[in-house]
Amino acid sequence: MNKLMWLLSLVATCLMAPAMTVAGDAASTGAVTASVSAEDIYRDLQDRIFQVQVIDIASNKKMTIGTGFRVSADGLIATNYHVVAEYLHAPEKYRVEYLAQDGSSGIVKLRDIDVIHDLAVVQAQLPGETFLELTSRSLAKGARIYAIGNPHDLGMSIVEGNYNGLLEKSLYEKILFSGALNPGMSGGPALNRRGEVIGINVSTAGNELSFLVPVHYLRSLLAEVEKAAGQEIDLTQRIAQQLTASQQRTMTQLLRAKWKTMRLGDAEVPAELETYFKCWGQTENKPEMLYSHTYSACASQDSIYISDHFETGSLDFRYDLLNTDKLNSMQFYNLYTEKFAEGYSTNQADKEDVGNYRCNTRFVDTGSKTWKAVLCFRAYKKLAGLHDMALSMASLGSDNSGLLVNVNASGLNRENAMALARKFMENITWQN
Repeated sequence: MNKLMWLLSLVATCLMAPAMTVAGDAASTGAVTASVSAEDIYRDLQDRIFQVQVIDIASNKKMTIGTGFRVSADGLIATNYHVVAEYLHAPEKYRVEYLAQDGSSGIVKLRDIDVIHDLAVVQAQLPGETFLELTSRSLAKGARIYAIGNPHDLGMSIVEGNYNGLLEKSLYEKILFSGALNPGMSGGPALNRRGEVIGINVSTAGNELSFLVPVHYLRSLLAEVEKAAGQEIDLTQRIAQQLTASQQRTMTQLLRAKWKTMRLGDAEVPAELETYFKCWGQTENKPEMLYSHTYSACASQDSIYISDHFETGSLDFRYDLLNTDKLNSMQFYNLYTEKFAEGYSTNQADKEDVGNYRCNTRFVDTGSKTWKAVLCFRAYKKLAGLHDMALSMASLGSDNSGLLVNVNASGLNRENAMALARKFMENITWQN
């Protein structure tokens, strides 16, 4: 055979060689060890991915569904906290089960949670020892990744998309994934081209804008599970501890920072307190209103899910500036008083979660202006030491104009809430 014919024979042999899938050098994890397709990843790793179901005991029907994936040889499964939250709050009403690809199922035990990053670890008796590997590799922006889950209970699916780094303006770290996550995929794995977990499916903003929890938070939670060594954990107390620690870190940074301000009428007021705040506004000045109304609102873009009827960890504030040259002083006073009484509370929760607001009304002189201020607190019933705070302020001293301020913060201890209210008042100055 001449040299040319030998080369052609060698090329033909290479083209007919089988594609590489799961290799044997990761036998304990079953990880894909070479760059492969979505088809390869789904085929070779689907047995480590499950539907996670919260079952209503009375009806024996599914109440909530999500996705989970095996992360250890002894049957630990990772998922989202919000998938199993209702069970945690009412274990007498629900149980949690896994459903495997082959139709097998079983009851799982909730081992630990990270409520801040929406993670949970459950444990089941599972056959075999293969599990998904958590990556320690970094990804370049634009890298191809694959999210797996069971959207709308239609069957396990794989979604291809791109890694777009961490959200730049977010209080709680998330990966931006350009792929279409849907309800039911929560808690499923997002994998790199080697089949390693780089993140956990958590939420979506639609139009192929989705979010993942970075895998290092899951690694930290698994370390806590290992440290507990099978001991029973009071998970309600765990939520309180995690919220307390999180709000302390956030408020320490926020109270030390120099806040941005903006001009609103004759006032200089706080604007974006940190990079994770967004502000917007509008002016209404219709002839039939007899007065002009300018409002501006700012809010942090994140909150922490506790249950279907209870979220916390948010901070927002709103300004309403009223001016008139058509109403007399009594008419404006009545309008201003009515607007102030309406308030602007965004801290929504059920009576089983929080007590009633207790309020204190005072006249406050900030040096540049006198205000009527109402400061309100309500305590969390099951999460000791945490409160919602609502501050309402009305500037005084004018017959035809006034500024209303409303601040709402959720999930703070009383000391931090008082410090926040004080700093907010001090950062409002009047130019005239």
